[in-house]
Amino acid sequence: MGQSLAIALLLGAAASAACAPALRVSVYATAGGLQKYLSHAEGRQAALARLRQLGISRIFLEGRRGDEYVPAGQLRALADYFRGEGLEVSGGIATVPGRSFGVRQTGALNWLNFQAAKTQADIAAFFRENAPLFDELIIDDFYCTADTSPESESARGQRSWAEYRQQLLLSLVQPMILEPARTARPGVRVILKYPQWYDRFHLFGYDPARLSPNFDAIWVGTEVRNPETPRMGYVQPTQGYINFCWLRAVAGERVRGAWFDHIECTAQNFLDQAYQSVLAGARELTLFHLGDLIAGHPGDALLAQELPELFALAEKLRGREPRGVAFYKPAGSDSDENMYLMDYLAMMGVPLVPVARYPEGAACVVLGVQAAADADLFERVRKHAARGATVVLTPALLRRVPALAGLAGVKVAAQAEPAVATEVKLGRRVIALDAPLELDLGLKADRATVLIAAPHTGGEAPLLTRRKQMLVWNVRTFSEEDFRQTGEWLLPPKPLGIVRLPETVVNALRRVLLEPLGLRLQAPVRVALYDFNGWRCLYNFRSEPVRVELNGKALRLEPHRLRCGADL
Repeated sequence: MGQSLAIALLLGAAASAACAPALRVSVYATAGGLQKYLSHAEGRQAALARLRQLGISRIFLEGRRGDEYVPAGQLRALADYFRGEGLEVSGGIATVPGRSFGVRQTGALNWLNFQAAKTQADIAAFFRENAPLFDELIIDDFYCTADTSPESESARGQRSWAEYRQQLLLSLVQPMILEPARTARPGVRVILKYPQWYDRFHLFGYDPARLSPNFDAIWVGTEVRNPETPRMGYVQPTQGYINFCWLRAVAGERVRGAWFDHIECTAQNFLDQAYQSVLAGARELTLFHLGDLIAGHPGDALLAQELPELFALAEKLRGREPRGVAFYKPAGSDSDENMYLMDYLAMMGVPLVPVARYPEGAACVVLGVQAAADADLFERVRKHAARGATVVLTPALLRRVPALAGLAGVKVAAQAEPAVATEVKLGRRVIALDAPLELDLGLKADRATVLIAAPHTGGEAPLLTRRKQMLVWNVRTFSEEDFRQTGEWLLPPKPLGIVRLPETVVNALRRVLLEPLGLRLQAPVRVALYDFNGWRCLYNFRSEPVRVELNGKALRLEPHRLRCGADL
């Protein structure tokens, strides 16, 4: 009888999950926004009308953002109001410093010094005060630090800053967050939201592999914004998709929600974020923030118009996993010279599958310098290639794992030799580039065949080489020096030529990556391909219509539009 009951309960839970909507929309209201827009009846009614226009079914009420603070009594009244109107209500905090909250870090960014006793005490007090009000609380972006104060310098000892920060923030999860929250309200759920700058997480304390299991759910920053503006970095619109997929590879089914905003967005940028979030598998879209929705943005109307399509897409993707070219990024891996390379591969129309463990069964894998964090990498690669897989390496990785250079039939200088190419040689044809292409003159072909070359004043640099199953792609994105020179801390610090490659060149580069998958795509750069085990999607990020050919089928893609189907 007991076993039968257990089976019935499991079947009931599975049926309930299958019947649940594949997607929902929520909004995050900052503490300042609550005080400005929701402190009077007219404001609450106007906000509610706005939320209903966008199909929003949950609101996060933030209780603290530095010195912006909402007392518990006011939060309780607001929560009761929105629950009475049929919305789910959760709480939230942005762990940033204020004059009276925490201790600001020593450093350029407005982050906290988490080593400071006052920071720890103030955050614990927030959770004791807010946990009784909500079933669930979310921690916004800022569970990170770049503090270099004498206090932190002393505490880190002989560890690197990255090691110290990761261990510090991990050690504080229980005493500073979960214990105060669950003492005040047993069973309260806590969500951690990661930002979008995945290739720099470890430098500032994020350790997704060890942090994530402590939390009930994970939200992912997909706020890529406008790729043409420097203020928030020259972030490619595929970064949200990549970030979500990679974090899901690390943290599994805990990863549920995507979070994006209006900052610097055109209406289309805003909608692109929504589509990339759903394609990545998000089951909830959280819009940041309520104040921007009330103020109005052209993207809101576009999102409202597209919601039926987004819900249908989420339903179609339910239970489907992406397949394609694997990119191996172990958690906590350094990315110097190859930062955010995944984003650019996706913009080249490569159906990328970010993974956090070596993909033994992948037909094709790209290994940037991130893969060097795997101490057994050489042996894994040797065996993988021997089984017939195509393995793509970068010069930055070869410098970290020199034995791979011999396997690939190339030589690489001990130090990077950054340069740019202005033309590319395909066979006997020389093609002028629309923008300089970043590469490394320290790469030389030895026993490998040069498939694509880049002429320069001193001769020709190999752009793509092949030896048996081993390819070397001469690609550079960003180094720490690039960040220092521009003053950027987190996001792509400058535009790259890779997203302006001529179609002939990008087709040639893409071809060798897709051949092992049995796929053929002829398309310009900034057209992305997604493969969900035979059900495929193409997304045109360009501002003009384009004609593409996928597996011999000619297609027209409208500007900033998605096209999907089993027949693609």
